[in-house]
Amino acid sequence: MSQPEYLSISCLPLPTFIEGGYVTFHAGDRHPNRNNLQFFILMLMEKGQLYIAEDGHNYTVKAGEMFILQPLHHHYSWHVMTEDTAYYWLHFYVTGRWEQAPNLVSMGSVINVPTLHHYTPVETLYLAKHAKIQHPHRLAQMTRQIFKNSEATESYGFWQAQQLFIDILQEIQVQSQQESAMVQLSNQLQRYLRDHFNEKITSATLSREFHFHPNHLIRTLKATTGLTPTEYLRQYRMEEASKRLLNTAMTETEIAAAVGFQNIYYFSTVFKQYTGLAPTQYRQAQARQIATNHEELT
Repeated sequence: MSQPEYLSISCLPLPTFIEGGYVTFHAGDRHPNRNNLQFFILMLMEKGQLYIAEDGHNYTVKAGEMFILQPLHHHYSWHVMTEDTAYYWLHFYVTGRWEQAPNLVSMGSVINVPTLHHYTPVETLYLAKHAKIQHPHRLAQMTRQIFKNSEATESYGFWQAQQLFIDILQEIQVQSQQESAMVQLSNQLQRYLRDHFNEKITSATLSREFHFHPNHLIRTLKATTGLTPTEYLRQYRMEEASKRLLNTAMTETEIAAAVGFQNIYYFSTVFKQYTGLAPTQYRQAQARQIATNHEELT
């Protein structure tokens, strides 16, 4: 196998399965020559050897291996088949950014995703271009089920096929050890902030809890959610305050204390920065909107 190459794909929006199939070649056959396909092609080799080239780079893909061709790149056979060769192929489409490189490249989302309740901080799908399949029989079974669902006349077959395809991508994805450790720490930080949002939390508090320098914790959360711990905590507190304003009869002072603010005036200032309205105005505006909606329904 040649020098490792990786496809880093923005996974928001998620890749979409388009179509797939199973193809068999015999000795003396060649793979088709194409350069205008707009889809990625994921190939899961079942038997034989495939001699495939992409943009002048030759690859030999053997049974039990996977290979991915890039969209709108020239691919063709660089050698005739020397034996019976068969593989599953799946076309999938990506609307986000992607890049093929010798290393993993972080790719951000192309859509604006709220960070507070976004529990998938890594927005990049990493796939090896050419690699050995770890669980070939399981992957083949999942692929055959995708084809079966795709052929179903019921509408839910489409959604089942998409879900299974995402499962396949999860099965074959490459995990960045550094990013994995960062994500794990970020998840722990987020959980701690959510569980203790009504308490006084400082950089020193987090440093003692997680045994890391405050700057490292700030960088970690910022890299995975787009927010510093202070920003994350403040945003979470504001959402909790909003819920209490809408769903309880608690006073503004009671709500401020319940979400971790000692000073009612500071709470009011921060809430107005977050929503554009003071707490009392926010409650009144939401009450009027609910009343209006009720009148329209009746």
